[in-house]
Amino acid sequence: MPIRIGNNIAALNAGRHLNRNSADLTKRIERLSSGLRINRGADDPAGLSVSEGMRSEILAMRQAVSNAEQGVSLIQLAEGSLNEVSSMLRRMRVLSVQSANSTINDSNREGVAAEFNQLSAEIDRIALSTTYNDQVLLTGFGNSVSQSGTVSTAINGFSGASEVGISGAVPGTYIFTDTGTDDNQITLEVALPDGTRLEQSVDVGATLDRDGTINLVATGTTFIANFDRLGVQVTLVGPGADTDSTTLRSLAANGGTGGNIIVGDQAVTVAAGEALGTIATNLNTVLTSLTPPGSAVLNTAGQIEIETAGNTFTDDSNALSLTGANTYVDGRLDGKVIVIEAAEGGTLQVGPNDESSNRIAVNIGDMRASGSELNLNGLSVSNLESSRAAISRLDTAILAVTRQRGELGAVQNRLQFTTANLANAIENLQAAESAIRDADMAEEISQFTRDQILTQAATAMVAQANTLPQSALQLLQ
Repeated sequence: MPIRIGNNIAALNAGRHLNRNSADLTKRIERLSSGLRINRGADDPAGLSVSEGMRSEILAMRQAVSNAEQGVSLIQLAEGSLNEVSSMLRRMRVLSVQSANSTINDSNREGVAAEFNQLSAEIDRIALSTTYNDQVLLTGFGNSVSQSGTVSTAINGFSGASEVGISGAVPGTYIFTDTGTDDNQITLEVALPDGTRLEQSVDVGATLDRDGTINLVATGTTFIANFDRLGVQVTLVGPGADTDSTTLRSLAANGGTGGNIIVGDQAVTVAAGEALGTIATNLNTVLTSLTPPGSAVLNTAGQIEIETAGNTFTDDSNALSLTGANTYVDGRLDGKVIVIEAAEGGTLQVGPNDESSNRIAVNIGDMRASGSELNLNGLSVSNLESSRAAISRLDTAILAVTRQRGELGAVQNRLQFTTANLANAIENLQAAESAIRDADMAEEISQFTRDQILTQAATAMVAQANTLPQSALQLLQ
């Protein structure tokens, strides 16, 4: 190799290796110091992108676990209060049984009624004072079913559904498909905001009776069609079972022999053989003028559907052969809808993403004594007759509280499984993120040792290479 003094190529080569080894040594020191293989985008752009997404999801999952645990606390608070409500209802039932006995007189019943009324007031007070983070829980919490018959047409009093319960149902318009009049199948579906459609069919054949050519719920009984995958339970009723319904249906082909129908404080005259359409118009005119207003319309089946709205409605002459309208007959729910309205409360975010599958709905009905669930308005034990009537009403209220407590317990158990699943997902996702981003300490130490030795060697070689041009001085001597 020629001896040159203009450029020290050996020194340049040794310097290049020194710079490379020094840069690699610096990287190893950084990784060993931070414990991370990726400290900046330049280390691994794709790995950084993937691991950052995983980190975000892991943090969101950790918060979801906290959300679920707080949800359990909320449920325990509500369920604890309902436990006391249940105790008071049982005591009220005991008082009703006591007051229904003829061995005591109305004067004795005054003391019984005093305690009875105080317990009813206490149920209302507890319902109003059971709060979690300033949210009242027992006066209606979470999503709810619209009780307007013009909105939720499935509960308008003519379809055979007396009640709709929800447990974890998402907001939306639920549509029934009940086209077959002899197939005993009911389908319920809802479209979610993201375009997903949820659908479930149930077979009610085992609970229906055959009456001539139609299938219907047996007289005086009820059946719950449980659309469990949607979180909806629909109570279907047989003839005479829905005693709270204010709807009637005509069975006559026309006005028959005629007569007078008392509507409120007015009389509507029905002529012999008068067309049902004319009768419906006359009845509707009177009903809509009352407070609250009712209605009467002729349906496509040629029957008059009457909503009395609680007003007096008496057909002494039996001109229309009236019967209770709210009876389920196979096919009657077709096209009817249930509208579940969203609420600010009642939704637990138990997942990292904005998807319906990452949320659990908690629904608590109005558990006041005066609320729609317990319906204890007007209940009294001040006399023998009212005491007897109170017993069955209280049985219904106790059942409503028990059912609500059961639903809350089911959600609480679900949340515990949700928490366990999230913990498992966090562990596995953290392991995946670690494999991408964390440094392999054994490998890094090996590389650090190698780079350290190479750096020291390169430094020595740069020094040696810088002495090579001095050999040219010997040629000048």
